[in-house]
Amino acid sequence: MGNIFDILVVNPMTNILLLIYDLLFHNYVLAILVLTIIIRLVTLPLTLKQQVSSMKMAAMQPQIKAIQEKYKNEPQKLSEEMRKVGFNPLGGCLPLLIQFPILIGLYNAITRTLAVTPLSLLELGKHIYGFLPNLSSLVPVDSMFLGFIDLGQPDKLYVIPILVVATTYFSTKLTTPASTDAQTKQTNQMMSMMMPVMFGFFMLSAPAGLGIYWIVSNLIGIGQYFIMKPRLDLAKAEHAASVASSSGSSSSTSVSKPSTPKARIPPPRSKVKPSSSAKIGKPGSDIK
Repeated sequence: MGNIFDILVVNPMTNILLLIYDLLFHNYVLAILVLTIIIRLVTLPLTLKQQVSSMKMAAMQPQIKAIQEKYKNEPQKLSEEMRKVGFNPLGGCLPLLIQFPILIGLYNAITRTLAVTPLSLLELGKHIYGFLPNLSSLVPVDSMFLGFIDLGQPDKLYVIPILVVATTYFSTKLTTPASTDAQTKQTNQMMSMMMPVMFGFFMLSAPAGLGIYWIVSNLIGIGQYFIMKPRLDLAKAEHAASVASSSGSSSSTSVSKPSTPKARIPPPRSKVKPSSSAKIGKPGSDIK
């Protein structure tokens, strides 16, 4: 499985990264920047689909929670009602799963091309395409950045880890959809704090070149968010309108029409004639 992944994903990215490095005057940081932008543009439709789906799932949480509470003892009915409202738990995960191998391939390509040890440099030579003879002369790559940061070694000044933490926090904060559910909201807040710290600790011992990749990727993700925000807002408004219309129609059908009050029928008049004694008190009668 590892060989197949190398052949289909890692090896092409490794050679593309070296080609871009050659075209950009042996500037490794620019090569990472350009390759990351290319990959982000290729996966942009999947990213948009994933963010729209995540936004819809977050907006549907109150409706989903009400359905789950109503049909908690009826699994079949619960699945039917979930399907009716358009609930799809894999809608936001599937595009992300498709992008994941690409991002892992880029990560491995950067690690491989940096070749921080003689053994890794020898290993890199095995993955360079033979029909591209100029690539062999590029190895080892120039790993110095700004004259004092070695991209193949951990950043001893901690500039890269700090930037990784900051950009990861803002990227996670922007791209995580707001939720009305208290438990989901608390989970999202915890993740938005834990992920940046986790990546920061990882970068304390990882090559600085990987940190450059994460910083560039986060910045591109933030830029993509603002570019796609009008589209996301439109999808959110359309989804809110559809939910409102569906809930309005269901409430109108569930409320019964008020019954029309029946006309009151006056009681029938008595046909019994009053007796003569009822004439007492009339004018002309003698009362002694």
